[in-house]
Amino acid sequence: MRPQTRNWLTATLAISLLVILAAVLGSLTGQRNPDPFLRRPSTFFTDESGARALLLVMKRLLPSAEQWRRPLNSLALPSDQSAPSTLIVAGPEKPITQTEAEHLDRWLAEGGQLILATENGWAVRDRSRPGDAEELAESAREAPEKDTQDLKETARKETYLSRHAPRMQWSKPEKVHNQRAGGGSLPGGELNLQWRRKFSATDDGKVIAAAGAAVLGVEIPVGRGRIVALSDPSVVSNGALREADNAIWLVTLAAGWGNGKVLMDEYHHGFGQRRSAAALAWAFLKTPWGWCVLQVIAAGLLYLFGYRRRFGRVSEPPAPARSSPLELIEARAGVFQAAAARALAAELIVQNLAQDLAQAYGKPVNIFDLNHQPEAMSKSDGAAKQLGALRALCAKATRGEKLTDQEFVNVGRMAGEIAQKPLP
Repeated sequence: MRPQTRNWLTATLAISLLVILAAVLGSLTGQRNPDPFLRRPSTFFTDESGARALLLVMKRLLPSAEQWRRPLNSLALPSDQSAPSTLIVAGPEKPITQTEAEHLDRWLAEGGQLILATENGWAVRDRSRPGDAEELAESAREAPEKDTQDLKETARKETYLSRHAPRMQWSKPEKVHNQRAGGGSLPGGELNLQWRRKFSATDDGKVIAAAGAAVLGVEIPVGRGRIVALSDPSVVSNGALREADNAIWLVTLAAGWGNGKVLMDEYHHGFGQRRSAAALAWAFLKTPWGWCVLQVIAAGLLYLFGYRRRFGRVSEPPAPARSSPLELIEARAGVFQAAAARALAAELIVQNLAQDLAQAYGKPVNIFDLNHQPEAMSKSDGAAKQLGALRALCAKATRGEKLTDQEFVNVGRMAGEIAQKPLP
């Protein structure tokens, strides 16, 4: 096979593998958003389904109206005077988690007001079966194609409202109604409202808005707070606010509760706020698992401090540089040779010999006056002769006479032999 043909085959095979891999990855990705036009009552949208107009109206008429783009378990409790007292959740796309639901219950019990406009009660994500909540939200979006039996099966699944009003049910979507409604929550007792859904069963909730026999709003007490359940998320939409008095009703609900400050949930529409790594780490450390991690870190630091441990490998202290004895002798000899100080060198050799003999006798020794042991000297004639010759050469050097090379070598040799075999 020619190299050119082999290169073409290799390139074709590589491209084919890339195409197959792209197809496999595409098939493994999640389902596309079934809402291609993002039709939801979000305050970011200005179309008919959006709720931008309601946010702008509340900003002008209420003390405070802001978007909320974080999980509900970060919501400040109403006991804080600066915390908003009303939360509006309209048509949430994402289910509420168990942690959020528990915090929201506490928030309501301490005096908060939740205005919940939903068509399915707001699905709760089950920790053991995470797909249930998404399935419930999908069934709500496909409600027009569902029959009554499907809606009853959907209603049996846990939602946030089912925790507080288990028998609450919704009707199927109807044509758009725009008619007079009455109730204790409406200013003047009557307003013109636009809606498409109504409650088919309200459990034991207090009806606060109804258009004839169609129940549109129900109040459910929770501790010192309350849930205002609205039957149709479209009541907060831009289209409904333009065609009817829905804005007046919603503003009255918010203004008449607590400090009148409002948060409009966007987190469960999929518009969560991006948080820094430091903020996420701090949020984690405030959880029980975070406290556990902090305790482990504290125990590790205490161990390091208590046992003087350090990070990194164990390293031995550097060994001091040592020179060879022969190198030291050669260096000193070189100094004396360069200075021509043979007399000084001989004197140092004798002094070193005297120190060695002093260690052997246990008392100071004078080489030139070694008469304290005459008997021992007589028993070692060889050592005595070497000692005499050494003294003679040292005396010659001391008088200033120059020692020959051989005489200087004899001084070192005799001193070494006497030091190795000291006098008895």
